[in-house]
Amino acid sequence: MIVDTHVHLVMPGFVKGKFLMGNARMASNIYNRVHKTNITPSQYVDLMKERVDPDCSKLIETMDAAGIDKSVIFGVDWAYAVTGEPRVTNREQNRIHADMAKKWEGRLISLAALDPRRPDIIEQATEAIEEWGMRGFKLHPSAGFYPNDPVCFPLYEKCADWGVPIVFHSGGIEFNWEYGQPIYIASAAEHFPEVKMVMSHAGLESCDQARLAATVLANVYVDISIRQLDYRVNRQKFYSWLREFIDWAGPWKMLFASDTPMPTFWVPQNEWVQAIKDPDTDVPFSREELDIIMGKAAQAVFGIED
Repeated sequence: MIVDTHVHLVMPGFVKGKFLMGNARMASNIYNRVHKTNITPSQYVDLMKERVDPDCSKLIETMDAAGIDKSVIFGVDWAYAVTGEPRVTNREQNRIHADMAKKWEGRLISLAALDPRRPDIIEQATEAIEEWGMRGFKLHPSAGFYPNDPVCFPLYEKCADWGVPIVFHSGGIEFNWEYGQPIYIASAAEHFPEVKMVMSHAGLESCDQARLAATVLANVYVDISIRQLDYRVNRQKFYSWLREFIDWAGPWKMLFASDTPMPTFWVPQNEWVQAIKDPDTDVPFSREELDIIMGKAAQAVFGIED
């Protein structure tokens, strides 16, 4: 089984225009670095508009072409502290994610994106899990909170009760880099050892912190989304990094992920799947290790049945 554990839906009204353009400035720089082009942020926004997918049919088509069996989908709660609510509110976006998981039952697994500082965090979290059937949460510390801040603890306590995992943005690449550093997620994991916590992007620039946390803390995992840039820039170094992480923490701590849609502009989804499933490198990986990374570890974290 192949599971992409980090996928964002592209739908009208999910983000405000000013925020989209700010993100495009960063994303277009990476796009130009990879493709040796000179597109503007506005042109990058036009590329994103081509990915709009109101019913997830494009996503399912891409999954089928790449051989992906299931995708874990979620949004980003920038609204509470950064942008204000967009045209489609964050709560409504969570409901849409839950609805898409029901529409494509067996293919999509939904997590609720929430800022733990929301005054009604427990009410919204309970609605997402108990009424909408969502399978966990996505927290984005870059919105301006530290993962080990006690303001987050009531949500973590409920996650322990429900037995559901949390995916955190970790590392930099966008706003407020300091909040999502792996050390703060590791601290939260120490306080709540019964809650599985995933550091998305494997900590990015702070990957050594993420690797150590995944090695010593039983409830800490990483996903390899956005590492497509490492793969594209220096393939040999990327595979050496992957081998070193497995040697330290073991394959059960590493989840295949893409962060669709942005990194698919750097490495198409089918190529990214093949890069991990059947790596073309002299760096040695066992078939068992690769099968665990591609899906078995995700099954354990998200409770996915065969």
